[in-house]
Amino acid sequence: MSMPSADRSYSGWRRERFGWFLGLTGPQLTCCVLALLPLLVAVGSSRWLLALELAPFSAVLVVLFVVPVRGRPAARWVADVCLYTWGRAMGWSRWRSAAATGTAQADDLGRPDLPGILAGLRMYDGPPFGSTMQRVCVLHDPRAGRWSAIARVSHPGIGAADDTIRARYADQLGALLASAARGEQISRVSVLVRTVPDDGAERAAWLADNVSPLAPRLVQEITAQLERVVTAAAVRHEVYVTVGVDENRIRRQAEQAGGRVEGRARVLYRHLQEMETHLRGLDASSVSWLHTEEVAAVIRTGYNPGEAAAIERARQEWLRGTPTLTGVPLAAAGPVNAPPPAARSYVHDAFTTVSYALLLPDLPTHVGALAQMLAPSAPGERRTLALHYQPAEPAKASRQVERDLWSAEMSADVRQRRGFRVSRSQQRRQAEVAGHENQLAAGHTMVRVAGAAAVTVPSTWPVDDHAASFEATARSSHFRLLRLDLAQDTGFVAAVLPLGIGLPERNAH
Repeated sequence: MSMPSADRSYSGWRRERFGWFLGLTGPQLTCCVLALLPLLVAVGSSRWLLALELAPFSAVLVVLFVVPVRGRPAARWVADVCLYTWGRAMGWSRWRSAAATGTAQADDLGRPDLPGILAGLRMYDGPPFGSTMQRVCVLHDPRAGRWSAIARVSHPGIGAADDTIRARYADQLGALLASAARGEQISRVSVLVRTVPDDGAERAAWLADNVSPLAPRLVQEITAQLERVVTAAAVRHEVYVTVGVDENRIRRQAEQAGGRVEGRARVLYRHLQEMETHLRGLDASSVSWLHTEEVAAVIRTGYNPGEAAAIERARQEWLRGTPTLTGVPLAAAGPVNAPPPAARSYVHDAFTTVSYALLLPDLPTHVGALAQMLAPSAPGERRTLALHYQPAEPAKASRQVERDLWSAEMSADVRQRRGFRVSRSQQRRQAEVAGHENQLAAGHTMVRVAGAAAVTVPSTWPVDDHAASFEATARSSHFRLLRLDLAQDTGFVAAVLPLGIGLPERNAH
């Protein structure tokens, strides 16, 4: 959750889990007690030699359960390494699309063929939506029980925006999330930005329509050279917003609206217009809800950025009346080939991606602080950033703030009574919790947020050099990136594909 201050800086991020005893969570404390129990029994029975023999083992177990290593307890690393090694040995993480191997049948072209955690994803053409009666792709994630729609948004960006406009953007985003929370059906709002190399197809189509063939040959050659230089260094931004509703929250309304996919789509549609209004308030010049073939194309260009030029050329030909195929079959949306993911990167087709979790800063930040991360360090590099928001229902948010207030006040009171100094970080936390209470009274809400980022380059490039440059850019923006070792394929989905996947449920690990 963010809290505006007088200078329009934002802070107030809070961890979801706080250690209630010596910084340890309940499961950690239980494991430590079990690890120390044999040693304590030996000491209690005065069996000192046995206690000396058990002490090293108990100490190692406590370290495994308590000491964090790059964001995970050491014991979790041991389990993840074992599962990762076993999966590679069994060949479970190797992927070849059915279309590439020739095993796909004609009926299979209408079903998604995607690797990893996307294997269960389903895409449907929803009923007509809006005044244009277009069909919107409705994504169903059975694992999460979520129904989603994706919008492609055109936005002027915030590079030239002054502080007043940036503050208005922040207020409008807060209003969007508060509105989603009050509806009590939207479970996820995800914003994804891709900075991709410009394929030049749209510019080439414009030149073909506007350049005179009667121009002098020297002028044409100079123009062609300039176009090649500019296109090689140019980038463009793709912005996607994904809105998802929870199956458990909409089941009754969906049955009343006709049931099955159509009923759930109609309930989802009720929120799309409201979300579009808020996006217009963020100065979005256009908001286009994608249909199934467009979603397949977005996924395809996520796995293979080289396909963007061919898809854009086909779209330009179609706009000019030339009969052509502009979409991508669902069976061809995924990668053609993806070998078993390496521990620290993910290879898909001829490209390699390094994915990160974006850690929220402890210090206050400003609107637009993440924009610097999206500037590629070299032509041909792609950078992506995704923010996944889960607005809390007002009643749950109120209960959470009350618990936080009680915890902060009790902690400060106990320290003062025992003569300990209350640190500045604890004072800041107490002030921020009080600010959260004021925000709820003003109509805002608590929001779970998770960030994911990724950098993609051709597989022949030194990917670690580009990853190091990406990390340095994040540090200069006062953010920190945590490389998702042993989970690069899942991190790729969260950071690169606008499918609303990337924020686990609170009880998930």
